[in-house]
Amino acid sequence: MSTLARAASETAGASTRKLLTVLIGIAIMMAIIMAPSPAGLSLAGQRVIAVMAFVVLMWITEAIPYGVSAVALVFLLILALGFSPAAGDAGSILGTAKAVPLALSGFSNSGWLFVAAGLAMAAAITGTGLEKRVAYLILELVGASTRAIMLGIILTAFALTFFIPSVIARAATLVPIVIGLIEAFGVPRNSQIGKAMLLMAGILPSVTGVGVLTGAAPNPVIVNFLTGAGQPQVGYLDWLIYLFPYTLVFSVGLYFLTTRLFKFEFAELPGGRDYITARIAELGPMSTAEKRASFIMALTILLWATDKVHHVEASAISVLCVLLLVLPGVGVTTCNDLYKRIDWNSILLFGAGISMADMFTRTGGAAWLSKVAFVESGMGRLSVTVLALTIFVVVFFVRFCFTSITSCLTAITPAIISFLVSLHNPDLPIVGIVLGVALIAQCLSIIPVTSAPAMIAYGAGGFTTRDMMKLGLPLAAIMYGIMMLFMFTYWPLVGLWR
Repeated sequence: MSTLARAASETAGASTRKLLTVLIGIAIMMAIIMAPSPAGLSLAGQRVIAVMAFVVLMWITEAIPYGVSAVALVFLLILALGFSPAAGDAGSILGTAKAVPLALSGFSNSGWLFVAAGLAMAAAITGTGLEKRVAYLILELVGASTRAIMLGIILTAFALTFFIPSVIARAATLVPIVIGLIEAFGVPRNSQIGKAMLLMAGILPSVTGVGVLTGAAPNPVIVNFLTGAGQPQVGYLDWLIYLFPYTLVFSVGLYFLTTRLFKFEFAELPGGRDYITARIAELGPMSTAEKRASFIMALTILLWATDKVHHVEASAISVLCVLLLVLPGVGVTTCNDLYKRIDWNSILLFGAGISMADMFTRTGGAAWLSKVAFVESGMGRLSVTVLALTIFVVVFFVRFCFTSITSCLTAITPAIISFLVSLHNPDLPIVGIVLGVALIAQCLSIIPVTSAPAMIAYGAGGFTTRDMMKLGLPLAAIMYGIMMLFMFTYWPLVGLWR
């Protein structure tokens, strides 16, 4: 069989599998809708759970693109809510006209606004080249020894987190820089050095992102879920105090693990410093656009960090940042150019996902599901520490079901929050447990397919899935070990844990 014929056959097979998955998803959704309503669950809640089952299956299998699944989710929510009683199991139906604003509620949410503005900021700033200058200056500062370069990659990832509020954009910036370094050093990508550098470039964007409220799209969404459940507002500085130290310690563990698991071919890589110096020279003097972007981002970070002083919400500050970035005479890009660079699929996915989570909670589906899955299983009777660790272990396994961190956290967080709230235990650190869930979902890096940054690095061809597992499994043990340490030491000091 010719290569073309084989490729056509594989494409047809993949299309058939995807169609079959969609049909199975529809069958599951219809089965849940047609089933008798369980006690304690409204008809609308039952139908929202049915829609969730279909959409989560689509997210796990990627049978349809994420953007398409977002549009499908909004449409299905309109039908599920519109043809359900306005309250309970009986009475007149709500109607699709009234269901539309409910199905679109995620798009008028501060968490979604934060994400949309963050993606716009990332698109605008990466267009100036500022992120490359920051990365190369850090690498020049640390030197050309292999261990110093590993440290430089970590420092670069942290620095980019404050300038580029998008995990995927940071990975797309970091991976090409790492590839350029590998090639300049004259070693193949699948060398020990090449593998280690690419693995760090694939893991770090998610790790550093969870330490800063604006560093990853799921973070403000989680804050919105917590606030909606009556929990205290977690501001930019609060999030930084709670989780940034964890990401620092975790990155130290990643550094030591990487430098010991991989036997580097060189102690100091030849030509490394010359390559970095040449790249900086190619960038030339700092452009006007870079200077403007630096000032706007510095102002934005200052406003984020002082939100408890001026009381302007972080999402509103993000919108101001986007305004300044596109404002004629002040900004660095135009609205038309920004429109072409923004990741609209992610914006659609977040809005629809928040709508789903909101309706899941408001129809009583989250409370009912958490009661069946957690309360009636006896988990609520566990001690705070054992309960938290049990939830963290469950999240570990659930995480493998999703290829998207965002989809995973959007799907599971409302049920976890609803369960914790239903226990009515004042000693339960609900915010702490939920932020712990966010840490696990974003720091877990065992196979490439569960993380977009890891897939970007994996696409460079330097490491295999086995290589990532070699690093990721012991790294997961370190992750849980650091979490236990923080639960009994640092987090109680800052008020996140009791």
